[in-house]
Amino acid sequence: MPQVSTVADWAPHVGVSLFTRLVSFVRSTWVMIVVDNPLSWRWGYRGQNEKDDVEGPFYIVGAPDRQIDDGKAVLASTEYLKKYGPFLFLFEVKDAKGEPIPNAILDWWQADSEGGYYFASWTLRGKLQTDAHGRAEVLSVRPGDYGSDWIGKRAGHIHLIISGDAGRHRPLTTQAYVCPGNRASHMEIDAANYARSARLGNMATAWSIPAANGGDKYWELPELPTDDIETTKRVSWWNAKLKERGIDREVIAVARQDFKLTIF
Repeated sequence: MPQVSTVADWAPHVGVSLFTRLVSFVRSTWVMIVVDNPLSWRWGYRGQNEKDDVEGPFYIVGAPDRQIDDGKAVLASTEYLKKYGPFLFLFEVKDAKGEPIPNAILDWWQADSEGGYYFASWTLRGKLQTDAHGRAEVLSVRPGDYGSDWIGKRAGHIHLIISGDAGRHRPLTTQAYVCPGNRASHMEIDAANYARSARLGNMATAWSIPAANGGDKYWELPELPTDDIETTKRVSWWNAKLKERGIDREVIAVARQDFKLTIF
């Protein structure tokens, strides 16, 4: 995958063509009716991977590359990082034996921190590759809850389609949930539970960084342990990039999640 993004143009606002939106709508209709059908889960067609989850209706085909460095990408624009605060996601992709999968492709889409999706532009959508150790670091914003009592509510989450080696690893459609205070019970409100059982194991473990949030914990999350040197170094790297970009914000929280791809 070519690295077309640079620090100078983090997640720029680019429109999605009407044709692409129409193709995506037709595709998503098929996915909702057939692939995400509750019977697909009941009969075992879906759910073979413990992290498997519904795709949902908001996927758009052809998302742009968001990579800025090896295994590192930015999904949120400067405007959104300033508005909602930088949220760092640390993901690892492994095979069934626990070995890292280098160059795995993550196709990512999410809502903003107020629960809003974007369809006329590639806002908060993009692709990236893992590094040689199967790791990915993504700077974005916290995905917000959305929905209502009438149509159902959804707990905040990141959508991902993860692809490993073609013909060897089975692609994984999943979601990584960010819950207040890391309380998995928050996912019990999820409207998607009508299709499959609550995916409590898909909750990312997150920590807040009070020093970057006026001294307060963010989203009721526990404070990042001071002895977690590796994560602290990663946060510092991103804070330096934010400063280089002229963004007067630092990473306010960080979340971790591991994924395993099964073999065909």
